[in-house]
Amino acid sequence: MTTTQQIDRPSVGARARYSARLALPFQVGSVALAIALSLLGFPVQPWLAVLLVPALAAPLLVEAVFRTTIPWPLQLHYLIFITAGPFAGSSLNVYGAIADWDTWVHFDSGVMLAWLGMLFVLRAEEHVRAALPLWFSLTVIALTPMAFAAAWEICEFASDVLIGTASQAGGLKDTMADIVAGTLGGLLAIAIAALFGRPRTLLPAALAARD
Repeated sequence: MTTTQQIDRPSVGARARYSARLALPFQVGSVALAIALSLLGFPVQPWLAVLLVPALAAPLLVEAVFRTTIPWPLQLHYLIFITAGPFAGSSLNVYGAIADWDTWVHFDSGVMLAWLGMLFVLRAEEHVRAALPLWFSLTVIALTPMAFAAAWEICEFASDVLIGTASQAGGLKDTMADIVAGTLGGLLAIAIAALFGRPRTLLPAALAARD
């Protein structure tokens, strides 16, 4: 059975500084843009942009709590996803302005969450110091975006009910389309990993061996 190598990781402080620097432009930029557009009379919700500031720091908090590292491609993809989805979609009302915006955001989230599934498998391989079976790795990677897609729809429903956003204005058909889009995005990420070995910093040993 193929074994995995132990990777030297930066200190907790170094990881926190890197993650904070990566998130800061998104945090400041989103709030500043929302406030500016509000002052110019556009129908935006700057308070929602402010509420998203802690969400943009989630990778930093995860690294600190679980004492792990999140490779920069996944961190950057997460920041872009939050910016395109909750910020642009809800705070700036892009969901209402562009009909397919929500679907594309969910498709992109499937790619991101498949990467997260890869990270789960990679960390498990490092823990057991052996490559996990390919079938198991692919199952975890494929199910991760599917599970999160369903959970995300629950969060959107709660957001619409509790704070008045319009994430699920399209009803059940829109909800199911989002789940399918997320699943297809996850399958695309698996195909890219299997065919091109990208992103390298997230590949489990079973997929890296195919590169």
